[in-house]
Amino acid sequence: MSEYFQWDASKYTLKVPAMDQEHQVLIGHMNTVHSLQAAKASRAEIAAALEKLITYTQKHFVDEEAYMSQIGFPELRVHAGVHKQLLARIGEFGAEFARTGVLSESFFAFLKMWLSAHICGVDVKYAQRSKSA
Repeated sequence: MSEYFQWDASKYTLKVPAMDQEHQVLIGHMNTVHSLQAAKASRAEIAAALEKLITYTQKHFVDEEAYMSQIGFPELRVHAGVHKQLLARIGEFGAEFARTGVLSESFFAFLKMWLSAHICGVDVKYAQRSKSA
């Protein structure tokens, strides 16, 4: 079975090694949750993988915001606001899973769209800033 979300270096690499590595770890967590769901794993297994994804996403956002602060990224506050909204949305999906024991396809579509759009549309801005700094 192929991975749900595949890292495409030509598309997603920011040339900020720490952030590129963290994005790849995030994709790994997404793929684990998706694989467990597809394999009809136990609710407990999926819940544990989902918790790892959420926890790692929180860590990544903290790291990314620290990096943006370090390079003097002028849109840090806006970017942090986007992070807050994304975490809230992931939390809604987590709460839905806690109630129903099911992760909807809309959850996975959201993850894929979010990470792809976030890296290519938002994160690329701080990556460009770090190259010119």
